Amino acid sequence: MALLNGFSREEYPNGDSYEGQFKRGARHGPGTYYCADGGFYEGEFCEGMMQGDGTFHYAKKESYTGQWLNSMRHGYGKFTYHDGAVYEGRWEADLRHGQGLMRYPDGSAYNGNWADDMRHGQGQMGFGDGAQYSGGWLHDARHGYGSYRLPNGSCYDGDFKADIPEGAGKLHDADEQSNYVGQFHEGLRSGQGKCDYERTGEKFSGEWRDGVRVKGMMYLASGDIERVGYLNDKLVRREKLSKAEKDRLTGATLAKDPQASPSPADVPPVEQVASLGPGPAEAVVA
Repeated sequence: MALLNGFSREEYPNGDSYEGQFKRGARHGPGTYYCADGGFYEGEFCEGMMQGDGTFHYAKKESYTGQWLNSMRHGYGKFTYHDGAVYEGRWEADLRHGQGLMRYPDGSAYNGNWADDMRHGQGQMGFGDGAQYSGGWLHDARHGYGSYRLPNGSCYDGDFKADIPEGAGKLHDADEQSNYVGQFHEGLRSGQGKCDYERTGEKFSGEWRDGVRVKGMMYLASGDIERVGYLNDKLVRREKLSKAEKDRLTGATLAKDPQASPSPADVPPVEQVASLGPGPAEAVVA
């Protein structure tokens, strides 16, 4: 029996069918492949495989238009999902991989690098509530150094791990009107940190745990310095430093930095509670 060449139509046992160009019995060139479930592909074929440019309309009201290799999405293409989400960017072996933009139904969007169908590498995310993140990603979660901005003006710049602040960072809390520089654990201020309170002009430098102060030095707006201790963020110990202790402390600060003022200049910002944890929906840039 002679092998098909040129334009023809072929029916398959599973209910699928093909109409288009053949070469030596294989689908080759432009054609349309109809699936029994109602989906269909229209585009280029090479030796029986979808390859080149083409559009696949899937049965569940999804579609992909772009490049193909060995019947898989590969190269640049646009995928429209049944819920209204849209991805436009690079693909590899049927997965989002490389640079791409994903828009979600809630108005959020991610623009950045992908690996094996997950946000991975550097990327920017705009959330549906107006929050913004720019920085590192690992396996679909914020990871590494990044900047997170909230609609109310609060912001965090520092290390992330598994989608939440972890490690060294800086936090400005717009509601508390404070600035914190120091360590974070599980999204909260924990470890050594310095915080200044814009409303009162006071500055605290010392130990934090689970988002609240534990013990350290409080630099008052009056210029006095107190050794303080807290229990559940309530002041339980307060000891004013003598002039000699104060001079010794501020002198040590000046020794480290000749440009520093003898006052609490060496005491960065604080933040309020919240774990600037995961943002809206597992998805995100709008």
